Amino acid sequence: MYKIVFYQDKNGRREVEEYLKRISSSRQLNDKRVAGKLRYQLELLELLGPQIEYPQARFLRGLKYPIWELRPLPERLFFIAWQKDNFVLLSHYTKDQNKTDIKQLNHAIRLADDWFERFGK
Repeated sequence: MYKIVFYQDKNGRREVEEYLKRISSSRQLNDKRVAGKLRYQLELLELLGPQIEYPQARFLRGLKYPIWELRPLPERLFFIAWQKDNFVLLSHYTKDQNKTDIKQLNHAIRLADDWFERFGK
């Protein structure tokens, strides 16, 4: 079994955890639907680790770090493998185009830089 860790910045803020709490407690039907999809996909990630497959997750090639994205429509959640059996949830965004948002991807890479600098690879 794999462990999921939330990225935490130097001030203690956990963007993805805050987002999950917000949509889980929301009364909006769409938020509840996305929260359910995310919970399911996070359970799959804990169970399968790097064997999680498309369409639930996708490995993004050609980047500075091996970054994956969980894909509960319309959301995207970027994560990295860390140490032996851990995955760090970096950031999320709502997808509104066919392609991965480069600004959001660069944000995830900056967060991975920060994580590896503070906690090692």
